[in-house]
Amino acid sequence: MTFQSFAGRQYLQIDIANHMGHDKLDWDDRLAWFEANEPHLESLMTQAEEPALYFAAVKAYRDVQNGLPIGYCVGLDATSSGLQLLACLTGDRSAAELCNVVDTGHREDAYTNIYDLMLQRSGGNAKIKRSDTKQAIMTSLYSSTAMPKKIFGEGELLELFYDILKEFCPAAWELNETMRDLWNPTALSHDWILPDNFHVRTKVMDTVYETIHFDEQPIEISYKVNQPMPEGRALGANMVHSIDGMIVREIVRRCSYDQRKVDMIADAIHSGPRGTFNRTKDDKMVCTLWANYRETGYLSARILDHLNEDNLGHVDAAVIRKLLNSLPNKPFSVMPIHDCFRCLPHYANDLRRQYNLQLQMIAESELLSSIISQLIGRKVQIGKLDPTLAADIAASNYALS
Repeated sequence: MTFQSFAGRQYLQIDIANHMGHDKLDWDDRLAWFEANEPHLESLMTQAEEPALYFAAVKAYRDVQNGLPIGYCVGLDATSSGLQLLACLTGDRSAAELCNVVDTGHREDAYTNIYDLMLQRSGGNAKIKRSDTKQAIMTSLYSSTAMPKKIFGEGELLELFYDILKEFCPAAWELNETMRDLWNPTALSHDWILPDNFHVRTKVMDTVYETIHFDEQPIEISYKVNQPMPEGRALGANMVHSIDGMIVREIVRRCSYDQRKVDMIADAIHSGPRGTFNRTKDDKMVCTLWANYRETGYLSARILDHLNEDNLGHVDAAVIRKLLNSLPNKPFSVMPIHDCFRCLPHYANDLRRQYNLQLQMIAESELLSSIISQLIGRKVQIGKLDPTLAADIAASNYALS
C-alpha cells in the first residue's frame, strides 16, 4: 500500500464529508460524495451529524472558491486510539488491522467490525446495538468488566464478546489482563517516567464509606481516600492515557518546531560539537532525554529545545540528524483535542505522516518494557507478537482520518 496525499482543497472537501457523518468511508468515497453534492451543500446542513462544524466547513470552502483567505482548520481523528496504542506496544498485527495502524485497503472501523462479528456468530440473534458494543469494547480494553456485563449479561453473549476480542486482538487483550495483575496492593500510587521525561503519578484512591446522622437519621456517605487497595483495574487505562498524552505533546513539538533552533542544531552537527560541557539545565535535560532514549529506543523531540553546539557531544549526531530529517519541511500550528488534531488544510498530509511516525516509533520501541520495569521495580524485556509490524505503519492511510 502507498500513502495517499491530497491537496488542501481536497482536505476541505473531506472535512465537509466527515461532518456530514461520512468519516468512516474511504477517502475516495468521501471525495465522490462531495463532488455529487457540491452544488447544494448548504441545503444539507440539517442532515449533518455535526451541523455547526459542517456549516463552518462549507463556508470556508465557499470562501476558497471566491478567492478569499481562510483561517479554517480541518480536523482528523485517530481511529480507536486506545486499541492503536495497545497494538503498537505489543506488535499485535491483527489488532493493528482492526484500527488502521496498518492498511487493509479500506478505512476500518473496529467497533463495527466486532459488532458485525457478534451478530454473525450469534446467528443474528444477538439483541445488541453498535453503540453499546463500542462502549463495551472501549471499557473492556481498559480492564472494565462491569460495562460488558451490563451490556451483554453474564451468559453466552458475554463469552462470545470476549472470545472475539481474544481472537482478533490477542496480544492487546493479553496486555490488558497483565496490567490488572501488575497492581501493587501496598502502593499509594503507581508511577513511571515517559521518554519525554513526563513523570506520571497515578494516586490510588479508595472509596471509604461512613455513616453519619442527620435529623436523627443514619445516612451513608462515601468519599475518596489516598490509601492502598488490594486490587484495581485502572493501571492499563492510565498507561494508555499517559502515552496518548505523550503523542499529543510530540505531535505539537514536531509540527510547530522552531525553525531557527532546528537550523542551529543542523549547523552544529555539520561543524561538530565544541565539547565544552557547562552542566547547565539544558545539558542535564539533554542527558536525561538521551538516557530515556537509550532505555526505550524512543527519542522525544523535546531534546531539540535543549540541544546546542556545546552539548551535542552528549548524543549521537546521526540519531539527531535522523530526527531533524523526520520533521515536516515547514513548521505549522496544530490544535489537539485528545486524539483529534486540527490544522490548516494544506498541512494535513504532514500531520497524518507525523501521527503515523508516532505509532511506528512506539511499535519499534521498548516503551512497554520500560513502563512495566518501572512498575515492578526490576528490569524485564517484553517481546512483540509481530516484530515486523512497525515497517508497515508509515504507509497507513487511515490511522488519522
